[in-house]
Amino acid sequence: MNSIFAYLLELNIALVILFVAYKIFFERDKNFVVRRIYLMGVIILPFLLPLMPQALRMPVSGIAPISIDIEGITVLGSGVVQEGSTFFSFGNIVMSIYLSILAFGLIKLLIQLGSIIRAIYISEKMEIGGTVLLSNPKLHASSFFNYIFIDPATTKEDSFDHILEHENIHKREWHSIDRILVELFVMINWFNPMAWMFRKSIIQNLEYLADSAVLRKGTDPMQYQLSILNQYIGSASISNQFSSQIKNRINMLNKDYKLGSSWKLILTFPLVFIAFFVVSCTDKDAGPLATEMEAEDNEMIIANPSSSDEIDGQIFYVVEKMPEFGEGDFVMNFRKYIAKNLRYPKEAAENGVTGKIFIRFVVSGTGEVLIPSAEEVADMEQKPLDEVVVATYRTLAEDQEKPEQKYIDLLKEEVIRVVSSSPAWTPGTQRGKPVSVMYTFPVTFALQ
Repeated sequence: MNSIFAYLLELNIALVILFVAYKIFFERDKNFVVRRIYLMGVIILPFLLPLMPQALRMPVSGIAPISIDIEGITVLGSGVVQEGSTFFSFGNIVMSIYLSILAFGLIKLLIQLGSIIRAIYISEKMEIGGTVLLSNPKLHASSFFNYIFIDPATTKEDSFDHILEHENIHKREWHSIDRILVELFVMINWFNPMAWMFRKSIIQNLEYLADSAVLRKGTDPMQYQLSILNQYIGSASISNQFSSQIKNRINMLNKDYKLGSSWKLILTFPLVFIAFFVVSCTDKDAGPLATEMEAEDNEMIIANPSSSDEIDGQIFYVVEKMPEFGEGDFVMNFRKYIAKNLRYPKEAAENGVTGKIFIRFVVSGTGEVLIPSAEEVADMEQKPLDEVVVATYRTLAEDQEKPEQKYIDLLKEEVIRVVSSSPAWTPGTQRGKPVSVMYTFPVTFALQ
């Protein structure tokens, strides 16, 4: 899941840079062919990013993770262990919402395609000037790949030739490919306003391109604008509707913009490189970002005094390939291991001690589970020692009285014992190399 978040982050940072470049270089340029090349290059970006070599991909340790917590478990005083829910974690909820809206968009696109295919079969076919047309009173003048929908009965005679030529240009230049790709593009990035801006720019540019091609054939500009105004404004679809964005099209026809040169497209190559550079580079010495475990009353931790294992190298919170514990769902597997081996300290249970223990541990580059000392964490996070938390206790309710420290220590020691005894994991990797990854794991001790 973290790799998906990283992919979307990379993509959307690049979109911001590329859209700014479009506004600077192309918005006042009448070279619509060059515009189309640039815009098409942008919308195929989502399909190119996954193919980038790992050496060029963004190290996700440089971003604040959605969550670095493993869903915890609850230990009851009766000896029963209850596993927490993994489905309702923040990351899973966000991903479920994203995928649900993406699925809705795909279904909508399929419905649109189905409607067009149905219209192709039920429309009356006719041939005018060697061009096969589909007459359907329910459809406005539009095109979809090799099919042109136009109803002569509802089209004014003096506008018919203009409309037909316009749609023929859409057909000959395969503008339907642009429309389908941009719909897929905006589905992947439905949450990003930049994606919708690109969609609008692509649809507009296809209309501008067809309009300019009609005028280059010697069509009278004023007569052509009247033809545009005579059309009924229909709703947008993935077909190339002649009637869409009429105001913008007429404005563009009357703008005195110069016909730009293809040198602008060449000039944008460095900007594309910068976009990829920004999303693929982080400062290796900057240190990882993370969501800190909150300590109550700045309580200092018990770490394991006997732990002498050194944690070498940089510690990551999220990496390209996260560590795995067993086969399948590693979170569920680890929680089951903890649930099987953890015991409620007898003395704590007898004295009615409850609470939640947060433990930080590291899965090393060799797969070993280590409990870092406070000094080690302070050193790797470049923080004062009194701001570092490795294991901490919190009451289950704000108004709950805090128990004696010796009972808190019993709970901490039990969690540390079980976590540090974990079997080896498959280590996580960053840029193909095994690295150490920090986790936070909560355990709730409650009495029935």
